[in-house]
Amino acid sequence: PVPEARFLLGEADEILGRMSSLERALREGGGFDASQIRIACMPILSEFFMPRLMGRFIDTYPANKFLMIAPSSLMVYERISAQQFDVGLAELGWESDLVKSDPLVVDCVCALAADDPLANKPFVTPNDLDGRPCATLLPEHFVPRRLREIFSEAGARLNVQFEMQNAAAQYPLIAERYAFGVFSPLSAWIHKTTQQHPDAIRFIPMRPAVKYPFAILTPAHRPLSRLASAFVNALRGEVNDVLKEMNAEISTTPPT
Repeated sequence: PVPEARFLLGEADEILGRMSSLERALREGGGFDASQIRIACMPILSEFFMPRLMGRFIDTYPANKFLMIAPSSLMVYERISAQQFDVGLAELGWESDLVKSDPLVVDCVCALAADDPLANKPFVTPNDLDGRPCATLLPEHFVPRRLREIFSEAGARLNVQFEMQNAAAQYPLIAERYAFGVFSPLSAWIHKTTQQHPDAIRFIPMRPAVKYPFAILTPAHRPLSRLASAFVNALRGEVNDVLKEMNAEISTTPPT
């Protein structure tokens, strides 16, 4: 088979798998276990942020159960729109009448090695970073798209040397001064909280701003259990706390 046929086979297998899942849900009459909270979470927050919140929730509701998957943001929307999951956390970018969205838009931060001279500035601009190697997400993601836009408007050269699917893979390159990066404050918080040497990288504001939109999602046509509603409220509070923590962290960056 030619490569296009192999691609088609993979796509067909995924569609058939989702159809089987939907058929199973219909056969069960939508009878979800009221003591189980079903979560679809974008990968970056699925390995530390969400499990930590789940553990804290169990302290209050010890009989509660969880099921969590970590697909792409688009797939999170699809799972919530199929009314299969109670709550989703995903990057904003799609709309559906089948999904209730609680959107948040925050400013991304620039990541630099702690000993980089630019790391002591109150903020950085495209002109500060003109021609410097950049590590970023894949070209179709909205962060590199916005970077290309603001660098072009400033007449600066965006030198993308490393294109990667996730943020975690970029941090070692940044810490060793091979590149700078631009991340959501959620990603910056994950790095600060989980890495053995978090002070190797400093996060400072970027001007003009690179916006990072994301959302807490719930199904529009299936009422949540009381437990699931309580978890959604806890999730909203935890997200706000993390953003406040990172704002305080970034505001302490020493000026030149």
